[in-house]
Amino acid sequence: MVQFAQSSSLDLRQKHLSKFCYWEEFDQVLWVDARKLFPEVGVLSLPSWDKMMLDGEPIPEYPVFIKPFEWPKNRETDPWLKQIPKWVQDSCRLFPSHQLMLLHYAAKYPQLFELLDQSPMLAWRLVTSGLSEPDVVALMTGNRQQMVQQLGWPGKAETVKLLRNLRLRFVNQQIAEQIEACIIDPKRLHGLQALPRINSMALSLAAGFPQLIGSRLHKSLAQLPCRPLQCQAMVALLEDALLLLALLGAEDNVAQLAECRFLTDVERLYKQWLAEALPESVQTVDSGFIGEQPKVIEREEELVFISRVLQHPWWLLARDMPQQHSIVVWREKTDDGDERLWAAEIKWPDVSQSESQVQVLKIRGEDNSLAQAKQLSDLHLWLLQQLPRNAD
Repeated sequence: MVQFAQSSSLDLRQKHLSKFCYWEEFDQVLWVDARKLFPEVGVLSLPSWDKMMLDGEPIPEYPVFIKPFEWPKNRETDPWLKQIPKWVQDSCRLFPSHQLMLLHYAAKYPQLFELLDQSPMLAWRLVTSGLSEPDVVALMTGNRQQMVQQLGWPGKAETVKLLRNLRLRFVNQQIAEQIEACIIDPKRLHGLQALPRINSMALSLAAGFPQLIGSRLHKSLAQLPCRPLQCQAMVALLEDALLLLALLGAEDNVAQLAECRFLTDVERLYKQWLAEALPESVQTVDSGFIGEQPKVIEREEELVFISRVLQHPWWLLARDMPQQHSIVVWREKTDDGDERLWAAEIKWPDVSQSESQVQVLKIRGEDNSLAQAKQLSDLHLWLLQQLPRNAD
């Protein structure tokens, strides 16, 4: 499997390469002078699309992190881009690495051009496999099932169909791992065959919640347009709903989730089950015990209070938590003067095992909302201040 670059600073730096480009009309080459930003790369020669199509030379080993389809456009890069079909640009832009290699293969080989159109993920996997160019060409002349088998996936028609039905806005490490999980597991692979299109939400559901594959909810989500934040919220909601059922010993109700049509139906069921489970004897607890600094809470009435306010089963989680785990709560003042409550589950380091890292297992806000960068930053700052005391 392709190893993804983790450095966002590298990604930001490569976008500045567009400032150091020169289009040579006569030779049909875009020269990229990377010496200032990436001395090890030097000066790159990017042939035009037409020149790539007629190229008889071996495809160069382009730097894998360069993503020309994400560069700001200018008068030097425009002539180079204009020759490349728009759908080819969009298909290459899906991927976090090897964009230039994928482009050159698609231009040079009609079989890869067709594969990029029909199954972009398979095309990318092929050119990033580490195989030599002659070996890649040899695989392209065979059938698709042989191709996926040589790439380490099950050589089944089901594998080819799943890859063909993917409809993704982008591919990152998490999505690549989800695809891998769904292809390697026969149950997931078989269950996804009924979907005519597999977007990121349908893929995430199949990878994380195999018990819901093929359900009414799954089929409905597969038809919806989706964005990363929507997908993240869906995963969190389903995790919370299934966790609540497990804590209540009511796993039989999973069938009700499967019959939902929309995520709003899932949310309604989740809140209904939570409300029915919450004890009613502590509704008069005041929120004064929650300050701006995170605070560990253990009292049952406080746990039930934040469970009700935040719409999350913290009081049930606390009953079965390992000794190293804590639940902390804090009050956040927003820029417009409002206040919001947050809670998190923390795992403290085990000094007997030479652990030094504290882990934030979960954060939820009011109405079971997900944390953003500010809440994570505030909590980690507080945790750094607590570590010496907790590590003693």
